[in-house]
Amino acid sequence: MRKLSFFMAIIVLSAVLSACSANSSIADQATIGLTSGESKKIEKYNAYVGLNNLMTGRINEVLVHYFKKFGVAEQPAIEKNLSFIMLGVAETEREVIDKANGYISNQPAFSNVDPVVTKLTPVIKELLSVLDDMKAYYDSRGYVDDNFTKGKQLHTKLVSANIAYETVAKQYFTALQKLDNEQRQAQLQKLKDSDQQIRYNALKFMIDAEAAVIEMNEQGITAGNVLQLEMKKFKAKYDIMTEDLNSLMTIAKDKKRIQTEGINSFSIESYVRSATEAKAAASKIIERINKKQPVSDSDLNGQFLNTTDGTPENFYYQLSKAVESYNQMN
Repeated sequence: MRKLSFFMAIIVLSAVLSACSANSSIADQATIGLTSGESKKIEKYNAYVGLNNLMTGRINEVLVHYFKKFGVAEQPAIEKNLSFIMLGVAETEREVIDKANGYISNQPAFSNVDPVVTKLTPVIKELLSVLDDMKAYYDSRGYVDDNFTKGKQLHTKLVSANIAYETVAKQYFTALQKLDNEQRQAQLQKLKDSDQQIRYNALKFMIDAEAAVIEMNEQGITAGNVLQLEMKKFKAKYDIMTEDLNSLMTIAKDKKRIQTEGINSFSIESYVRSATEAKAAASKIIERINKKQPVSDSDLNGQFLNTTDGTPENFYYQLSKAVESYNQMN
């Protein structure tokens, strides 16, 4: 089962790459400063990001929820007097799979990513098919009728399907990470060159906050060993993220600039709140380490580490929410 990592969600690139009048239409804003080729590149990139965010979002949530209850061994660990609600992936959430698959042959070519999407599509659909069967089984409490006979069979199928999925998913995340870094740095430079300071600072915070997440991920830090975090390396990333947030909070109060850049004031306010919560989640990790306060066994054994203060999981979760808020900013 895949480890929780910094691939919680990826930023969707905006088509608005130059200063826009608040009075211009959305259609006009979407094409300002972009060639047809650039627009198609962003459109395809965002389709692949949508697939990534489904995988690291809802699908990951469903798998973690199930495997935490039944384990990852070939045979499930079944509790006496079991009480379990199987999570599912809605049809509307799955639309990004076919959407991404439809862009594989489109130009421009993403040579490292396109072939992996081709491999990933049937694998992810097979995984979802097994998850659907399991949801139907647990929703109907079928295990009461057959003493878990089908439940054991479905568990074995899921373990096998998940191994196949994880193998290709890892390839996808690696290829997309490289592409993502290239696209975001190009986006950041365009925003800077076009004097879109609010959007520039918003994106810079996301990039630098994710650098703090990557640092913890590379150190192998989770809630269980959070006190082992090498603070000097993490703090260097944290300080940059904090400076970014301070700059963002200051410039986001400039009503004239908000109007000049054509940004919806409510969407930037929402993003700043989310960014602040993400930064605060990182601060709580530092506080926990300074107090030498390990995460309690009850929290470690619970199902909601992403809401436990002072844990990497909570930081990842809050940052993922900030990414979603950024993606909705207009």
